[in-house]
Amino acid sequence: MINDVMEELYIKYYKELYLYAFSLCKDHHLAQDLTSDTFFKAYMSLEEQDSYIKYWLFKVCRNLFIDLKRKDKEYLSDDYVERLEDKSVTPLYRMIETERKRELFQEILMLKEAYKEVLILYYYCDFSVLEISESKNLNEGTVKTLLFRGRKKLKKRLEENNGL
Repeated sequence: MINDVMEELYIKYYKELYLYAFSLCKDHHLAQDLTSDTFFKAYMSLEEQDSYIKYWLFKVCRNLFIDLKRKDKEYLSDDYVERLEDKSVTPLYRMIETERKRELFQEILMLKEAYKEVLILYYYCDFSVLEISESKNLNEGTVKTLLFRGRKKLKKRLEENNGL
């Protein structure tokens, strides 16, 4: 039974969790390790969790990354995040859209940590403002402010780089 629950969680949250892990460490292999370790921790303590498992998974992933960071290792890489397959009409359009999304994601990664994390959770992981506020222990107004300022800074960066 627990294996079925874990399989369902893995299928449901792997891509979002991987993307979040990648946004933290900017390394494909480390993001995979963080994601795997997060699911391992979930497996070990699944019975203790309540209905907020998604938030808990993201918090575990972040804490694992912080633990690794504390060990004073460098985890930066030029690897790019793997994108979900786009269901566009033509291969050329699909290629252009994929490149635009990659460039946008790279620009988000260049923002300050607070903006970056909130934007990724909101736009890439489909967290609501309330869900972000609960998972990051912030009030909703703070999350809205971070989203607004993050979008503003992202727009400015894009304009400086001739946009996407």
